[in-house]
Amino acid sequence: MIKETYIESRNNSRIKSLKKLKEKKHRMRQGLYLVEGFRLLEEAFRAGKKVHTVLYERGKEEEFSRYIAPYAEESEIILTENDVIRDLSSTVHPQGVIGVVSLEDASTEEVPGRGASSELLLYLDGLQDPGNLGTIIRSAHASGAKGIILGRNTVDPYNEKVIRSSMGSIFHLPIYHQGEETLRGFLEAGYQLAVTSLEAEKNLFHEDLTGNLIIAIGNEGSGISQEIENKADVLLRIPMPGNAESLNAAVAASIILFERVRQMENRFLK
Repeated sequence: MIKETYIESRNNSRIKSLKKLKEKKHRMRQGLYLVEGFRLLEEAFRAGKKVHTVLYERGKEEEFSRYIAPYAEESEIILTENDVIRDLSSTVHPQGVIGVVSLEDASTEEVPGRGASSELLLYLDGLQDPGNLGTIIRSAHASGAKGIILGRNTVDPYNEKVIRSSMGSIFHLPIYHQGEETLRGFLEAGYQLAVTSLEAEKNLFHEDLTGNLIIAIGNEGSGISQEIENKADVLLRIPMPGNAESLNAAVAASIILFERVRQMENRFLK
């Protein structure tokens, strides 16, 4: 049987400490982040994430029993009140449950060697919009990518808006925080770096994207930095017959990811 404690006041020292996790510097310092909502928290459990603590409000016992209790035997359970959940929440209408989850950095893992075949990662170069990042993570997960490398000045992936817009996909992809160092390791292991560029001679659909590949996605306003473009092995141009100036970063990333999926499917059918 799951044991739970009760905290009534948002002025409780434990609640004040958890509230700090709404800020990036405290998330990084403590190695923890907050996840809101029954379905998202259930997905974190199902993905094997370490959920240290679950707080749910009085009156949400049925939802807790359905979505959380089957997975939470090793988690600390705190029953609390609506105003406590609201204090910890970043949404206008909280669902009544918040989990405290371990922040994992895949940068500590060994970079795959040259023997890896047809693996795909994304490198995010200064991406700033949380909604774009969440959507890119969702598309990367759906397309079979093996991880996300965070370049310099990229928005924190444990921002609540990123988590929500990823629809739980963030729990299924390794996140590499040491961006430049990690990118260098993968390139030294034989991965190619693909960068979108208006200077590309071929459009996206005429390039071979089926090998070990890292796709770089740049800042929404300024695009890929010159430093990263200089490292590129492949330049990609997305054809735009409608002559729009540019595409949304998440849309561009999704187009490239699923062109890669199409090419991989065709390769296996041959």
